[in-house]
Amino acid sequence: MRDVLDELLGIAPGSRLDTLRALRPDVRAAGQGSEAAIFEAPSGLTAAERHAVARQVALWNDCAALAEHHAAKAGDSPRLPALLAHAEMLTLRPHEANPGKLAPLTAAGLAPTDIVMLSQLIAFVNYQTRMLHGLKLLEGGV
Repeated sequence: MRDVLDELLGIAPGSRLDTLRALRPDVRAAGQGSEAAIFEAPSGLTAAERHAVARQVALWNDCAALAEHHAAKAGDSPRLPALLAHAEMLTLRPHEANPGKLAPLTAAGLAPTDIVMLSQLIAFVNYQTRMLHGLKLLEGGV
């Protein structure tokens, strides 16, 4: 089973990295399952909003390939400033997170399930950037 990380890094079937990743097929499967649940499942967040947030989180993590992956599907919305502010806090200053920080999201019209989806998206994209950076290091033999 191939996943987005394989595609973004150009990991060829049978390569050293592919062989390494094949040792943990559950990680690939879970990643693909999360990708589908976050970006394809019905949600109060539009697909354009989800991809815009994902793109920005990838940029904050200096992960150009992942940002590019989301750029074509990213779009603007009146709620985007609130979504991005939440994403910035969770990505760059997670120690500031508290229940009071959810008020701008509620004011922007997000239901509790949408706030959970947004937070899961942010966490997942942060995870993906770390995986991509780690796999790049392994690819270089470090």
